[in-house]
Amino acid sequence: MNEAQETPKSDILEQHLQPSPDAFANAVGYETVLLQVKLGKYHGIDEIGTRIWEGIRAGVAPLEICKSIAAEFEEPLENVKADARSFLEDLLAHEIIIVE
Repeated sequence: MNEAQETPKSDILEQHLQPSPDAFANAVGYETVLLQVKLGKYHGIDEIGTRIWEGIRAGVAPLEICKSIAAEFEEPLENVKADARSFLEDLLAHEIIIVE
């Protein structure tokens, strides 16, 4: 086993993420429908999820996206980070985003 396999998984908020080439998005009002074409799966995301998705598409660091959302909605940063972490891990598990 090499060192990379033995290293614990780093925090997804500290990774450089990008949309999968197999993922497509369609905005519907303030929400977005994501399609992972390789798997044939649809995912609907709300307004905050859409903001995170758009930030990832624009190349913004996940932690910076969290800081922006926390400031705008006057929410504790730790709460926003926890929700974003869960959301991004779900997108990663469904191959909608990838680690660059």
